[in-house]
Amino acid sequence: MHLIAHATAQQQGGRSAQCDARAVAAAPGGITAFALLDGIGSNPEVRAWTRLAAGRLARAAVRAGGAEAGLHRVYNRYAAAAPIFTKAGDEIGAAALVALLIPGEPLQLAWCGDVRAYAIRDGEAECLTRDHNLRRVRIDQGRAYDEYARNLLTSCLGSDETNDWVEDEYGHPAVETATLAPEELRLVLATDGAYEPHEDSRHHLPAYLNGYPAVAAEDFAELAVARARAVKRPEHVDNASVMVVDLVP
Repeated sequence: MHLIAHATAQQQGGRSAQCDARAVAAAPGGITAFALLDGIGSNPEVRAWTRLAAGRLARAAVRAGGAEAGLHRVYNRYAAAAPIFTKAGDEIGAAALVALLIPGEPLQLAWCGDVRAYAIRDGEAECLTRDHNLRRVRIDQGRAYDEYARNLLTSCLGSDETNDWVEDEYGHPAVETATLAPEELRLVLATDGAYEPHEDSRHHLPAYLNGYPAVAAEDFAELAVARARAVKRPEHVDNASVMVVDLVP
């Protein structure tokens, strides 16, 4: 695939800090990595950690020449170190997704957590990822789940749980991957604060992702926060981040 254009938009919502983070890294030959992270919590410590981790992830994917290898490298680096905690005693981590574009090759995706990737083409949206949260686990198990299950992550960057432990416990690996054959499409990366309000409102996503990448990203994030504010207490309105990437074969 080849890159045409890309843009990012973020909304802070009702949180005390913007703890989503995004990063782009590139190498000669058009190799480009896009990383999007959703930090767990809302304070300056989480914000700083997540921004640093996003840059590390994008660069690692480019250097490794693979989204999966790059995410495993960063995941294992954090897992091997002692867990990092905020002053309040909360462990720091983030849902993370990286997309790697190597011209002429399939698009590579790797993730841990519930940041999503969508392919927008021919007026339809295809979700390319599967959430690492308790809702996904309960669905896979054929068991009932409550409205809060989607908020309980089963894998994240910053965790010291091994890939084998996560798979044994939850039925999915700590790091999951997907590839997409070269074609013309709009790739959308979104944190749960961006996609959940649209999903809850049963929006047809392509209708809200039109126009230039910068316009589409800003409109999608703004409407997500507006929808969330209509049904939630102000402090519960999440950060919302969107990356829009236009690709051709």
